[in-house]
Amino acid sequence: MFNNNLQGMEASMITKEDFIYIPKVDSARLSIAKHKVKLLKDYLWADLRSQVFDPATGEVFEELTKDIKGHKYLFDNKEVDGTYVEIGVTREVTSGTFGVADERLYLLINSKHLHKNYFKGITRDTFRSLYDYIMSLEIFYCKYEDFQDAHYRDLDICFDFSCGKEDFKIFKKNLKLSVKNPDNWHSKNQVLNTGIYAPTKAYPRKSAKPGTPYVKFYDKELDFNHRSTKFSRTYFKGFDYTDLYRYECSIISGAHKERLGLKGVNSIWDLLECDLHAICIQMFKEYFWKEKIIKVGNLRPLEKVIIDFMNYAIENGMGTAELLSFFDRTDVSRSRKKDLLEKYHRYMNSKEVNKKTAQANQITLDVFSFLGVKKEQIVIEEKKEKDKK
Repeated sequence: MFNNNLQGMEASMITKEDFIYIPKVDSARLSIAKHKVKLLKDYLWADLRSQVFDPATGEVFEELTKDIKGHKYLFDNKEVDGTYVEIGVTREVTSGTFGVADERLYLLINSKHLHKNYFKGITRDTFRSLYDYIMSLEIFYCKYEDFQDAHYRDLDICFDFSCGKEDFKIFKKNLKLSVKNPDNWHSKNQVLNTGIYAPTKAYPRKSAKPGTPYVKFYDKELDFNHRSTKFSRTYFKGFDYTDLYRYECSIISGAHKERLGLKGVNSIWDLLECDLHAICIQMFKEYFWKEKIIKVGNLRPLEKVIIDFMNYAIENGMGTAELLSFFDRTDVSRSRKKDLLEKYHRYMNSKEVNKKTAQANQITLDVFSFLGVKKEQIVIEEKKEKDKK
């Protein structure tokens, strides 16, 4: 079901089974420093509205309208294939510059700019194709490395999944029954829109906050058949997109980036290297009750993670000798090795680690090994009972 090896395949050969459950960037607002851009249409800098904001927080300091007239340049190709590219000028306050604005060119990118590779989405594999297309418009020029280094805002991440029409109705009911506040979620039951989205009924994207992000599920088949007909008929004639649905979530501001743990991920290229699946999970789980926090002594967060991994390994048949080998290392300095061994004994002597099971596992492993049975042939009782459940 999961197939990440789509690069190089002809669009006509791809079926929806090739890309479902594969997270990708669908769209974003990119910005590139002015000195890295050569404008092929010189009037852009003079004619476009500019905002001064801090990219770290998304805070808008002022909107400049005195010197800049206030319209954007739109490369409109809607009548040809249903796509367009919006390009303009913005000003960002770099953190630590005390309000000194950096003038930048911005553009809205969309996976539709990949044309037949639309369903692959914007990834590191498709990013060069996106760059080549934008450069082919001859509105501006920048080096590929500077395009990779562009800042991003208003970025949408998505993945597609298969779902029948009646199944989606049940899915929406189950979703509203499961979330902590059903009032955040709003369903569409129209002929041309059957989706469900959060956090507000009106202007959900503008109303989104880090703790209540803009998230939606919708019918891609309906979208292609009614809203994006020019695009779908141009590039996906004969393609089977029936019962195809999409999950989409949006990173709106710098504050939201910080909540997601992306504070230092400033370029689109770095963002594309991140675990997009994890980001999808993080945003969706904002709408569920938080798991109850159980305090475990005075352990630090990293120690809790290590103990959880140790217990997981024990549950899956690891004995004390193999556990010890992870701490008794030869690839660290002598002093570090001493510290690790001290931690091992401290963890093993704590009540949080299932030491009794680890010791029993080790006896099983030792006896079976002596009798010529390999580790992969052994079924540990605790794991067997867990699998049954």
